[in-house]
Amino acid sequence: MRDAPIDLNGTQIGGAGADRDAASTARETIDVVGARTNNLRDVSVSIPKGRLVAFTGVSGSGKTSLAIDTLHNEAQLRYLEGLSPFVRQYITQRNRPKVDRILGLGATLAVDQRRLNRNPRSTVATITGIDGHLGLLYSRLPGIGADPAAETGDGHLTTAHFDRHTPEGSCADCHGVGGRWQAAEDLVITHPELPLFKGASPWFAKWRSGEHAFVPALAEKRGVDLDLPWRSLPEDFRHCVLYGTGDEKVEATVDIPNKKETARMTYTSVQPLRGALAEVERVFVNAQTSSAKQRYLPYMRKRSCGTCGGSGYDQVARSVRLGGMTYPDLLGVEVREVRGWARSVADGLDARQREVGEPLLQDLDRRLGILDRLGLAHLQLSRSAATLSGGESQRTRLAAQLSTELSGIIFVLDEPGTGLHPADKAHLLDIALELREAGNTVLLVEHDPELIARADWVIDMGPGAGRLGGEVLVSGPPAAAAAHPESLTGRHLAGAGPRLRRTRRPPGDGTRWVELHDLRAHNVTAPLVRFPAGRLTCLTGVSGSGKSSLLSALGEGAEAALNGTVTGTVGEVTGLEEFGWVAVVDQEPLGRTPRSNPATYSKAFDIVRKLFAGTGPARGRGLDASWFSFNTAGGGRCETCTGYGRKLVDMHFLPDVWVVCDACEGRRYKPEALEIEYQGLAIDQVLDLTVAEAVERFPAPRQLAETLVALNRVGLGYLQLGQSATELSGGEAQRLKLASAIQRGAGSRKAGLVVLDEPVSGLHPSDVQRVVDALDVLLDSGNTVVVAEHDIPVAASADWLIDLGPGAGPDGGAVVAEGTPDTVAAADTPTAGFLRRYAAGLPLLDGRREGARR
Repeated sequence: MRDAPIDLNGTQIGGAGADRDAASTARETIDVVGARTNNLRDVSVSIPKGRLVAFTGVSGSGKTSLAIDTLHNEAQLRYLEGLSPFVRQYITQRNRPKVDRILGLGATLAVDQRRLNRNPRSTVATITGIDGHLGLLYSRLPGIGADPAAETGDGHLTTAHFDRHTPEGSCADCHGVGGRWQAAEDLVITHPELPLFKGASPWFAKWRSGEHAFVPALAEKRGVDLDLPWRSLPEDFRHCVLYGTGDEKVEATVDIPNKKETARMTYTSVQPLRGALAEVERVFVNAQTSSAKQRYLPYMRKRSCGTCGGSGYDQVARSVRLGGMTYPDLLGVEVREVRGWARSVADGLDARQREVGEPLLQDLDRRLGILDRLGLAHLQLSRSAATLSGGESQRTRLAAQLSTELSGIIFVLDEPGTGLHPADKAHLLDIALELREAGNTVLLVEHDPELIARADWVIDMGPGAGRLGGEVLVSGPPAAAAAHPESLTGRHLAGAGPRLRRTRRPPGDGTRWVELHDLRAHNVTAPLVRFPAGRLTCLTGVSGSGKSSLLSALGEGAEAALNGTVTGTVGEVTGLEEFGWVAVVDQEPLGRTPRSNPATYSKAFDIVRKLFAGTGPARGRGLDASWFSFNTAGGGRCETCTGYGRKLVDMHFLPDVWVVCDACEGRRYKPEALEIEYQGLAIDQVLDLTVAEAVERFPAPRQLAETLVALNRVGLGYLQLGQSATELSGGEAQRLKLASAIQRGAGSRKAGLVVLDEPVSGLHPSDVQRVVDALDVLLDSGNTVVVAEHDIPVAASADWLIDLGPGAGPDGGAVVAEGTPDTVAAADTPTAGFLRRYAAGLPLLDGRREGARR
């Protein structure tokens, strides 16, 4: 048993001195006593206020549980309790963080990796609040362009005129959408040199609608041979297949297999053909779910609205100019250009305009400046939140929080360095220090040893992950963590941590290559980009240089080539003759409700339910595997919460909150389901196991054991099988997908292409080795792996590097160096310099700002 941690005054927290003067506590420290949230083991610790405090430890050690799930969540609940009795009725002891008491806790602002914004209306401008500033500038400054009276009728402009989601601001024709999805002939007919039903069209390759049966009938009626290449068929017949027969009716007998029975259903119909293009659009519109709509998007393109040019804005927003630019035009340029525009507008204000415009422009410049310093200057303000990478999304939300000029706030930043090139991390450190100097407390959940070394105080959690963690190893300055014998973080702070180990597999004369021809993806344009098959390729470059765009183009292009379709980003993909599948392992959330979890995503829970259904008590009661599903009505799940374990409460004018179900107390199941056990465990207790514990508990059956081992192999041993997918970080979600790809690679007869965007983001340096080893498992099975990564040790261990740049946005998108890591290290690029520093054993983040710390 370790000694209880001591506070900054040398008093044991929770000991005889725990009742010291509360006013002193409020001024100097945040004192946590008896925290037991998630895997925390009765943690008591004193956190200095007004300092930059790093929460460290291996993945799953309890850093986030203490900083966010305990401190930030408790601060939120205290705020809600002060609002109204209506709000307080939903806050019970069960929903509070498990902690005896927290003293000295003030207001918190948190940017959590686990809460990505996928609202289709959200953009960089809306997330950061910049849209509001611009709307005020365009509507309030007089004499800025065309006569407003001519456009609005009364001459009164409001911010609503510059919001495409309002009646005043939206285009009358497209209602703010900017266009519509339309079927494209070249996407329906991808290989006109082949017969229609034998490769010319992916749409006609499978039964996708009832019209398929009418095409052979039309061919027979017109005397057309469908075995001939599509392009050689009569033009009027091809036109009818694609655009319909008008009033001409065609009689056909349709034979449809019945999915639930061996019998088949046959009917005869007489009707005109709509045509494949109209049919694609019909089934797309009628699709009830987003996943169903995804099936038809490969045959469609979004056509811009002819009235608004695709902007979605009404005539007023498209005509009024400020600083020489309309509002939609300004949203379409990059952050760095908007900063220049704002300064030119400020310089041109007269005395009357300055009174209104100066405060807005100053705050706007501050927000744009933070985006720039966080490595986001390459983003357009109109960029959709759904298209941002995990790191970009988090830093965009971080910029919104850091733009405030508050003092006395506790900022909780969850791994803000994720997705940042080493060249950009110094700016992040500067911003954190500026927040501290403004009188705030900054709690930084971080893995990067060089950022941790520059903190004022370190709270190192461990010693391991999951149930092996949850203790405070060190609470003191970075030097104390570096000297602690049990701290893995300390070893890296002391420069004694193990370097990444991997045996490179450089391409040779016999290496096959996957080639992208005529590439056009965002800012990346290239006639040819090559990737060695059977090797680990790493895409590098500064933030915004085009890594994610190239990676996405590779995944989409290869998948389209294997499916016989085309994509707008790649002209042609060659070298896929021996490939059979593509896996895009991104950081998208696994699910949007508490139902989804590692057990369900990996299909391990399907096997677990069968095991429970095979027990004597279950067989005696006639229960099948579906009865043990918490997603199926009428079975053993708790119907009060419909198997969630929690209930969503509508808070009206506040964000909805999840509260623990009173009926099942969060266990998801009815009492009769919990009475049935397998190997001494009820089914909810299986969901409570960590992956590592489940590996030991279930060495059989083989399929379950292999699934669990794959999850453990990618560094997720600390996750509970039933942990809600909404609580997983983007990196954890990605590693779950990587585990699935490993199983697919091992079981597939054909080679696969696996692409990953920043696979080691959110990982402690000691855990990176696990993921790199897992990538080698994929290579050992004959697969090809391509990653986009900022982590210099990972890049240095790859077989092949493609370095993009030289800058970000329009200054990037070119391949500035490629080859083995040693070859790229000799080039003159930002990444090359860091590769050389790593090879020489030098710190990546220089020490020029060391003296800035207090």
